[in-house]
Amino acid sequence: MLKDMLKENIRILDSVDNWQKAIEIAAKPLLEKNKIQLTYIDAMIKNIKKFGEYIIIAPNVAMPHSRPEDGVNENCLALLKLDKGVAFDNGEEVQIFFILGAKDNNSHINTLTELMEIVDDEEKIEELSKALTVDEIINLI
Repeated sequence: MLKDMLKENIRILDSVDNWQKAIEIAAKPLLEKNKIQLTYIDAMIKNIKKFGEYIIIAPNVAMPHSRPEDGVNENCLALLKLDKGVAFDNGEEVQIFFILGAKDNNSHINTLTELMEIVDDEEKIEELSKALTVDEIINLI
């Protein structure tokens, strides 16, 4: 369940300098709990530089991720909500970052399905982008 996966992995910040920093900050709780390795964060950033902004999955929402073999120790999810969006190289701004870590190619499908239900709900994304506390975010998920 998303709430359980996210519970202690949500950060809210006013702003960050760039999208790379946003990914590092969003992934930090997962790194601290040893759910991912530093190599996973590096791989996410490298992939975006190589393949472009494919991680922007809806207006204002990005889902950075990489391959399981890039350093995922267990299935995990984290969220960073920025009060002021950060621009990617294509000019698109993002306020909500969901970091997804999958330990294999199949076990994260349920998490992804639940996550897409939220992302597809424009009203919910709007409410998430205005949330001021972690509790508010948890209640919206």
